[in-house]
Amino acid sequence: MAITAPLLWLDGRLVDSSSATIPMMAHAPQRGSLVFDVGSFHPVKGGVALFRAREHVARFLRSAKIVGLALAYDEAALVQAAVEVTLACERDEGLIRWSVYFTASEPDLVPREASTHVAVAAQLLQDPPRTKPLRIATFDDARKAAPEALSPEAKVAAAYLGPMLARRRAVAAGADDVVLLDDQGFIAESPISNVFAVKEGVLCTPPLGRVLPGITRDAVLALALAEGMAVRESALTREAFVSADEAFLSGTSLPIAAIGTIDGRDLASAPGPVTARLTARLLAAQRGEAPAFPEWLTRVATEG
Repeated sequence: MAITAPLLWLDGRLVDSSSATIPMMAHAPQRGSLVFDVGSFHPVKGGVALFRAREHVARFLRSAKIVGLALAYDEAALVQAAVEVTLACERDEGLIRWSVYFTASEPDLVPREASTHVAVAAQLLQDPPRTKPLRIATFDDARKAAPEALSPEAKVAAAYLGPMLARRRAVAAGADDVVLLDDQGFIAESPISNVFAVKEGVLCTPPLGRVLPGITRDAVLALALAEGMAVRESALTREAFVSADEAFLSGTSLPIAAIGTIDGRDLASAPGPVTARLTARLLAAQRGEAPAFPEWLTRVATEG
């Protein structure tokens, strides 16, 4: 569970989060047009740092452009807004959520009033990290929207309804999460995470084009290559996924979660050696202990 910090950044200034409300009839809740992205911040030597904030903001701006939401703020301003809310929350670990939405309260599917609000908030994690491997379900008819219908690069609220229903179905069946198929029947992603499988020492993940270009996914691939691991981005069949030696999900809030069971079949090891190695490397990178990737951090505060 996460709670929003008392202050958030709204249209250029810090305000009380309780006052930052959206009208019930606004386009964002009625049509699902709100665009968002989620990053994180972590303790580092001498203070706190945002992890890959520039990449998150760049993806946020791409999503907004796809949906047709115009922002009055550039990448530098949105990264600085994240710095400000992180400082204001006075914690050393949590999530950052960037949001942009139409201000219009009108019934039209395409709003005539195109002005927007932009909000940046820190969310503080309350629950301890999950330690047990995940139980995953897949279903023939639980599919991610085809890229021709909705770009997989768009993190827009409306895109998450179908995945939400699929996860609810998986949980009802006794699983922890669901992995969706793409429109061609290959493994795609979970509702909020990318998917990796390890087969005979090769780290495999679905290629871009039909899955979200995850920032954590990209970090995992970079770390794996730096470690000299064999990596393959290619279509992953459901059968190959279920029979993998190891598998895991990656995402900002995880950041890596080992999978123990897929459709009732126990994997050989969970977490397996590749999963454990990458988990350690990623956590080290988030805390500034991976000297090969110093550009991934945006420092927020320094002691003294």
